[in-house]
Amino acid sequence: MSGCAALESAADLAPSTARAALRDAATQLADRGLTAASHWALELLHALPRPGPAGTDTRATPKGAEPMRFPTHSTPALNLGSPAWDQHASTSRSASDGSAWPWHAATHESPVPGGARAHDAAPLTSMSSPEHPPPVHVHLDAATPAPAATPAPFAPALDGGEDAETYALAKSCFDQREYERCAWLLEKEAQLSDKGRFLQLYARFLVFQRELDEEGALAPLPYAQGAQGPSLVPLLAHLVDPTDAFLLFLKGVFFSRLHKRIEAMDCLLMSVRAFPYNWSAWQELSRTLNNANNEREQILDLLPDSFMSAFFLEYATRQATQADAANLDRIDALLTHFPGSTYLLTCRAQTLYLLQELEEAADTFQEALTRDPYRLEGVSEYSNTLYVLDHAEALAQLVQQFARLGKDRPEVCCLIGNYYNQRSDHFRAIESFKRALRLDREYVAAWILLGHEYLELKNSHAAAEMYRRALEINPQDYRPWHGLGQVYELNEAWSYAIHYYQKCAAIRPYDARMWASLGVCYERLGRTADAIACFKRHLTCPLTEAESVDAIARIVDLYEREGDTVHATLFHCLLAQVIDKNAAQLDPVLVARYALSFVVAARYEMGELQGKLFHSRAEQRAARAGGTPAPAPAPRGDLALAQAYLQKVMAAGTDLSLVAEELLKKLAAHAP
Repeated sequence: MSGCAALESAADLAPSTARAALRDAATQLADRGLTAASHWALELLHALPRPGPAGTDTRATPKGAEPMRFPTHSTPALNLGSPAWDQHASTSRSASDGSAWPWHAATHESPVPGGARAHDAAPLTSMSSPEHPPPVHVHLDAATPAPAATPAPFAPALDGGEDAETYALAKSCFDQREYERCAWLLEKEAQLSDKGRFLQLYARFLVFQRELDEEGALAPLPYAQGAQGPSLVPLLAHLVDPTDAFLLFLKGVFFSRLHKRIEAMDCLLMSVRAFPYNWSAWQELSRTLNNANNEREQILDLLPDSFMSAFFLEYATRQATQADAANLDRIDALLTHFPGSTYLLTCRAQTLYLLQELEEAADTFQEALTRDPYRLEGVSEYSNTLYVLDHAEALAQLVQQFARLGKDRPEVCCLIGNYYNQRSDHFRAIESFKRALRLDREYVAAWILLGHEYLELKNSHAAAEMYRRALEINPQDYRPWHGLGQVYELNEAWSYAIHYYQKCAAIRPYDARMWASLGVCYERLGRTADAIACFKRHLTCPLTEAESVDAIARIVDLYEREGDTVHATLFHCLLAQVIDKNAAQLDPVLVARYALSFVVAARYEMGELQGKLFHSRAEQRAARAGGTPAPAPAPRGDLALAQAYLQKVMAAGTDLSLVAEELLKKLAAHAP
């Protein structure tokens, strides 16, 4: 779906169409053992508005309401037709109104422009030939639009393969987690259907994953010298030129685990265009994107014309921790069509958390929990929010609610770990996070939280290793980069810390914490100009009044070290202005702490500063001894403001009170 198109333009957005599509997709996914994707489809199906009494669909939005639109992007929209579906689908498909859902053979095309265009009218089985080898790379320019998929009558005939009884037994073994037996039963067959081939290879892949988990390793690089453990290359040999959407998905997963990012993206794009309702394929596609190259925007015209594309864009943006107001608008638009979706409500809360809107995020998490009190997805992020807000009682209640429900879920383990961390019981917290990783070694949040625990215990080596493992899974997450920066900053390796903080700033350019950390490291290295630039950028980010005061004070101090009195004067004035305007929200002692800035600002308004500040050691000694500043030219500027500043210094009772008193006398002498 193009980012500039209205959500209502999706071909499958009508409630009856979406309901039939999701219901049949859930069946297809469950038949192939993709239980997580099937569960996601069923959750979304349950969130759709129910049909009206006359069989018509009800909408969540009132009539005449303005359609909500997605954020625009720079590439032109591409009118892809209705997504093609798997040609080997079950024959028991019917829409909610009793009409048959028009499944049809897929014209699988690689999104690669160029050579593959010669086969526009041919099915995917004709893609590979001696003259036209199969594509392996995605060209993201999308200069030539891909043709729309043309609906065709669904042909229920299955291709030759295993008998139904063999598949049913193999699937039963798969459900019992007897993956070796499942694969062995199917491998005995003389010929396998695409569905049987998928289950056989998927079972072998899960065996591969289990062996890696037992060894405590991630997927090895292909053909690496001295590589130990299992390899995916023999499994990939069975997927030379697949024509089935699910086999394309599996091939993309294999390429992804073998660190072949572009090839994985190619296969996954073909898979979601042929069968858009496999949420696992969309998640894998998100992992292949390099956000540094803005690939998420570049592939927009290659996505199917389906509401699933909108879900993908929201998910990919959030996974890259680049959430913004546009992503919130996208979620709100989807909520108007899936009003009962606790998944979308949780996505909204997670986006608010990334935007540092913590109170609203906590309220949204709680609303999702009220709607579905036993839903485990999102409880880890909810606990992070409560931890940052220091809501200890609410966090304890959340732990009490979920600890008895699912200690075998990584989300609950992270929730318990946050609870122990808040009580400063770091060793129990570490055990909880380790348990989460034993349950799911690719659960990024657990690696990050484990790194935080080791960092608090000053175990820098272990913390760095945890952050690096998190980056191997999701290099677009800023938190491991920031954690590595903290590790090297703790060890005073400032240059290394700067490298990792720069990675953070590239991912989160509007996060003030990144620029403040960079400024501190540059300051420690003596690179004053770079430090000043970072703290100035820090000031452009959303800050509290207290954070703004600290940042301006740092800039003033750096300019004074450099002897740049002109710029230091200007930031002294800015500091006094910020403290004065936000006096109600700030600590009253700030006036006493920054009395010098008020004096400098007053002298600036009085016209006494001509490139020279009243802050030298000699002048400060003279002030303490009761001396007065040198004669100055006639006053200029806002004398009333200068008088107010000096009166604040007098009221604060600092060692600059004598200077303020003399300046007030001078102001009175110049009064008309």
